[in-house]
Amino acid sequence: MIRSAPATRFPASLAILLLAAALFTAALLAAPPLLSAQNSPAERVESGEVPSPQGNLLHYRIRLLPLASFPILPAPVLAQLSRRQCMIPQSFEAQQPENVIHGAFRAPGSSDWAALCSSSGSTTLYVFFAGLLDAPFSLRTQPDTAWLGAEPGSSVYGSAWGISSLSLAGLRTSPQLRGPATLDHDAIDDAHLEHADILRYFQAGKWLVLNPPGGN
Repeated sequence: MIRSAPATRFPASLAILLLAAALFTAALLAAPPLLSAQNSPAERVESGEVPSPQGNLLHYRIRLLPLASFPILPAPVLAQLSRRQCMIPQSFEAQQPENVIHGAFRAPGSSDWAALCSSSGSTTLYVFFAGLLDAPFSLRTQPDTAWLGAEPGSSVYGSAWGISSLSLAGLRTSPQLRGPATLDHDAIDDAHLEHADILRYFQAGKWLVLNPPGGN
């Protein structure tokens, strides 16, 4: 007489663990993806031609980096830039990811951020103050191709817009400083590369230009 093997029995505790694991996996698969820099699009390049002031055509290629290239961004800043479908334009001089900066732009010791955001062919300079990261300042907007520049000898132009943090020490020694502000924190150097720099400084609820044309 042939006897069949006895049925395998799982301990009740193991069965409960397996069921819990299956339910957890199903919940993860059903949940929407978390917002992160990893969900941002890949690097891309805007290219085309625009007329120069002299009437000839300038060939341009503007490199745009995804938010994933800036892992130091705080989550609330990342969320706001993602919501605006931002990519970060790189200047023709860029050697590493740029145009996302950190500094004390609101007051001494504050932890603030600024970024250039390219979306739908236009770039905006946003500033995020600590404690108000969900409500950024939009300082100005212009077409991606408004400022173009190129390395010597190059026939292809790139973006000539760059921002950097200018420390209090740098401000005090800057030959460009002409404004009447009482200086005690950092400024934003808003630059048209190889042409001009605009020193933007926040004071008493307003953004000032510390080096206005003509010294006014």
